[in-house]
Amino acid sequence: MIGAVVLSAIVVVMIVVFAWFYFYSRTPAWGQSETRKALLNTMVVIGPIFGNHYRREPPEITSVSAPGPEDDPDRPATIIPPGPNE
Repeated sequence: MIGAVVLSAIVVVMIVVFAWFYFYSRTPAWGQSETRKALLNTMVVIGPIFGNHYRREPPEITSVSAPGPEDDPDRPATIIPPGPNE
């Protein structure tokens, strides 16, 4: 009886800790933390032993773009009246 209570308490604590970490891992504080970076580096080293390989996302394709034409705000607006067929 005591063993079941102790094991139940351990399971409840594990669920609470998991839920807390799940919600904390979605915050910007976790995304920029040193702990996260250390865990990721550890997984990069240990992962291949178990067949998991860290693959970086491919870089974005480079593109060349030029600035658009500069609009002259001083010219008057052109309003074209509708034609006879419109």
